[in-house]
Amino acid sequence: MLLVGACDNDDNNDMERMQNQEFVTMAASSNRFEIEAGELAGEQGADERVIEYGSHMVMDHGTAGMELAALADTKGWQAPNDLLEKEQEMLEDLMVLEGAAFDQEFARKMVLSHEQAVSLFERASGPDGVLDGDLREWVAGKLPTLRAHLEDARELNAQINP
Repeated sequence: MLLVGACDNDDNNDMERMQNQEFVTMAASSNRFEIEAGELAGEQGADERVIEYGSHMVMDHGTAGMELAALADTKGWQAPNDLLEKEQEMLEDLMVLEGAAFDQEFARKMVLSHEQAVSLFERASGPDGVLDGDLREWVAGKLPTLRAHLEDARELNAQINP
């Protein structure tokens, strides 16, 4: 007697997993926002802490962006330079501000954007994350830095928006 069964709870369901290209697109946009917002901090910010944090974002996210683009290139994925709508709207919010008003909004946006980035990277490196092993390894390697950026952003926001 031969019994054949089907399992409705298939733990290897790739349809629920985050796709490699989907992650690369979202991560590239998030990363690009941090760079562009950081550049704006140097141009439109008034508080030295905001300017310094912005410079730090340009450096760290610039490096991460180059790494992601290189990995994507070797895998045949596209790492777009364009911002997705959510990041474009946040950047536009900052572009119209200067001085103390910029500083306050920048500090809030850095918390929000890094919360979203940490969430994205946690999902991509988790059980339903990206399938590609090299990409998963890169994502997992970036999480500690993103978490540190988030903590620094929270501290900055508490100082600028007490």
